[in-house]
Amino acid sequence: MNKIIIADASPLIAFGSIDKLSVLFKLFATVIIPGAVAGECLTDKARPGAIAITQAIHDKKIQIHSVAPSSYEKILSILDEGEAQAITLAHSLNLPLLIDEKLGRGAAKKLRVKIIGTIGVLLLAKQKKMIRAIKPILMLLKNGHYFLSDALIKEALTRAKEK
Repeated sequence: MNKIIIADASPLIAFGSIDKLSVLFKLFATVIIPGAVAGECLTDKARPGAIAITQAIHDKKIQIHSVAPSSYEKILSILDEGEAQAITLAHSLNLPLLIDEKLGRGAAKKLRVKIIGTIGVLLLAKQKKMIRAIKPILMLLKNGHYFLSDALIKEALTRAKEK
């Protein structure tokens, strides 16, 4: 395991809020986030996942990289700053991007950035036998108010061969 991934805030907050960042770190040795994503995750220490993300940065499992504003200005008009920086960083470093938001995923695809979402991480972890089941984690996310439609959960469980 020496894979590196760029991450947007939402998946980090999702995994951090249910104390499951470890799933991400089993798959990726290093998670890189741009400064704006760090700001989204850490500005409010009471925000779900903030303590876990802070600890992961301290442990150097998450690294913060800066992104020049001129490099992401074009996509900033349709995305928030964190997403724009994350997509730009993934594109410039030719690394995959962990992102869930539909608009951000679309913008990343246009730049030919390889993307994976929170559910994709869970499916990959199960496929590699790093976790036994995705359903308990999906339920933690849903109960923690992370938006997952019933159709998306059903599709994920089908792909994971779970009920």
